[in-house]
Amino acid sequence: MILPQDQSIDLRQSTLIKAMRFPLIVMVLYIHSPGAFFEPRLELSFDGWNIYHIIAEFISGHMFAIATRCFFFFSGFLFYRYLKDGEFSIKWVITKWKKRFWSLLVPFLFWNLIMVVAVFLKNVIFDALSLKSSVEELSLVGKGPLYWFLTGPADYPLWFLRDLILMTLVAPLIYPIVKTFRWASLFILILFYLSPLTLTIPSKQAIIYFSVGAWLGINRFDLLTICRKYKIPAAVISVILLPIATSQVGRPLHTFLLDLFIPFGIIMSINICDNLINNEKICERLCKLSASVFFIYAIHEIYILGWTKGLFLRIFGDSLFSTCISYLFVPVVVLFVCLGVYYLFNRIMPRTMSFACGGRTDFRTQ
Repeated sequence: MILPQDQSIDLRQSTLIKAMRFPLIVMVLYIHSPGAFFEPRLELSFDGWNIYHIIAEFISGHMFAIATRCFFFFSGFLFYRYLKDGEFSIKWVITKWKKRFWSLLVPFLFWNLIMVVAVFLKNVIFDALSLKSSVEELSLVGKGPLYWFLTGPADYPLWFLRDLILMTLVAPLIYPIVKTFRWASLFILILFYLSPLTLTIPSKQAIIYFSVGAWLGINRFDLLTICRKYKIPAAVISVILLPIATSQVGRPLHTFLLDLFIPFGIIMSINICDNLINNEKICERLCKLSASVFFIYAIHEIYILGWTKGLFLRIFGDSLFSTCISYLFVPVVVLFVCLGVYYLFNRIMPRTMSFACGGRTDFRTQ
């Protein structure tokens, strides 16, 4: 059904978050698209390769940089959004952790092991066929569990899931801090965000965006109410900051400008999707496709993306035109391959898929 603007805010923003998941994973695929970044510093010239570099940085490095931040932000928000007054307790926390054990930790361990096994088997098969195996890939297997599950991880995009697991573990500490120091806690988060300090495990973006989402959830703010209120200012600031931040790649102010753009970019993307889901067909399609998002996220780097890049290189070569074609269409091909595998596996082994994806699959595809 169509979701009108005057519908219950809670129901609408729940639908909105669900509908946004698929466009966000498409953004992730474009971030990982071939040849997106090949120079540490952006030069403003009309050279063909440089124009490609500018476009790729503008799209993958900046405009779509909101993707993982959105996922962290929504995760923090939903962790506390439906917490009732007086419900916060050790029992409530343990219940949350139990759910996250199956939806986060189990899939994290599963897919990293799948990556290690895939690398090992691929190279064994290549050796048996007298094909060239990858020493670099095999070194991944030899690095051991600490690398597979923490410092790597083996399936590299799962760094997001690793950080989300860590934030989930410390999430109960956020509640009493926010309740005791409501605005001061938000002010400290903003200062930390704008500071040059960086962290690796968990990442700075995980700490900030999960915590800000949790802060809004604890204080029962409505995302849509806030985003609609600042719709025009956020759009104007985003349009101004996006090209400025892109032009500063490799320069001292780049990180600061990018960090400044992202919150406004998130507000703008939420408002765009808020308008988009007024179309019944688009809303239903996006919500249905959201069930495949985790699978696409987990599997696309397990040879699908790499082999698709290699196929495009063999077919089109490595000229500027070919690189542009690859950049635009490799993510599209990867997306359709992942969707095809998802629907096939979900049909022939739905319970295994549900286990591997933390219960996120859609059993209607059976």
